Amino acid sequence: MSHLKLTPPLDSYANCRNIVGNPQIKERAYKTLVHPILEYSSTVWDPYTSTAMKKVESVQHRAAHVTLNHYRKTCSVGAMLTELNWQLLAERRRIAHLVMFYNICCHLVAITMPLESKTFLFPSKTENSLAYVIPASYCDYRLHSFFPRTVREWNFLPQPVVVLLRLSGLHCHLPNVDPGTPLHCCAMSGSCVPSRRSQEFTEQ
Repeated sequence: MSHLKLTPPLDSYANCRNIVGNPQIKERAYKTLVHPILEYSSTVWDPYTSTAMKKVESVQHRAAHVTLNHYRKTCSVGAMLTELNWQLLAERRRIAHLVMFYNICCHLVAITMPLESKTFLFPSKTENSLAYVIPASYCDYRLHSFFPRTVREWNFLPQPVVVLLRLSGLHCHLPNVDPGTPLHCCAMSGSCVPSRRSQEFTEQ
């Protein structure tokens, strides 16, 4: 995170306030010039410390101020994000993690699944029937890397959701997933079964 340079793209965007006053044009400029940079390969570099997360979110906060021409410190950032219908960047990264994990499970990308699936065929009280073994991690950088971090959220997806995943894909069942995401988010047929998963999987 220390090597991420977040200021240049924001500065380029901030100059828009001196050129145009239309909020729609400013929003389009942000989503075209800045947003892709903030989310490029976010499944790899996604920060986990509160300081780093706030630093990334601050870019979108400043963009909201510029877009709506609200520069007073008393302006509510939450209210502005709601007005613009912008998701928190952390939430978008969380969804991107789950989408990529799904793609890996279903062999939609050329990445081998390093985790072993759990042996039970039915959901437990806390985990769904497509759960994977959570790898042991003793260092923060390992604990918060892609697979150890994402598998925890994957395992706790509600069972009805994982059943629907096999029928129509992840994209339709996670709230507010951006259709423009560069990740594979295409619908899958019912034949999609994660690697090393038993063929005796029974839908509940």
